[in-house]
Amino acid sequence: MKFKRPLKITSRSSSVTNGFVQAIIPSVEPTPEKRSEALAQLGMTPDAITCIYCGAAATDWDHLRPLVRKKRPTGYINEVRNLVPSCGPCNQSKSGSDWRRWMVSAARGSPKAKGVADLDERIARLESFEAWGKVEPLDLRDLAGAENWESYWQRLATIEQKMQEAQLQAAELQAAIRGALSTREGAVSFGTPESVKKDDGETAR
Repeated sequence: MKFKRPLKITSRSSSVTNGFVQAIIPSVEPTPEKRSEALAQLGMTPDAITCIYCGAAATDWDHLRPLVRKKRPTGYINEVRNLVPSCGPCNQSKSGSDWRRWMVSAARGSPKAKGVADLDERIARLESFEAWGKVEPLDLRDLAGAENWESYWQRLATIEQKMQEAQLQAAELQAAIRGALSTREGAVSFGTPESVKKDDGETAR
């Protein structure tokens, strides 16, 4: 087994950004009736839910219109009119792409790339779903107040800058520690070697 490569502090910046975005995106809990109505637009029932993109077993709820773009909220929210059942592979492949362009693209994992036979029918169902939902992005900045909104994102920028500074300092610390351990047998790295981990993920004593 290979040793794990050292992680960088800045490699977690996308998680921090996602946390900032998700913290301010509202969710609207649908009634059972509304949920059934939404599924009906996709040709499904609560007892028979499959991936709208390819027909595989559904494991996720995908945001038809992405919640995030360029590290900022798009204005679309967590609501039944913007959520469709999806399988994990389709959800991951689509990510934040425009759903229609992704479905007919040659992107790895797209319905077209998978050779989904009834692709046109599935696109038509999603078009019907969109026409039913009439989802429009909210102006979250206006709803929250411009000054408060800008202050919030400035906090994120400050955290990202501090993470970059901390990464530079971590590199200095690593160099010092590596130099102090230069007499040890084998190359010195940072991170927990996989060879000392148990199958359940706990570090062996």
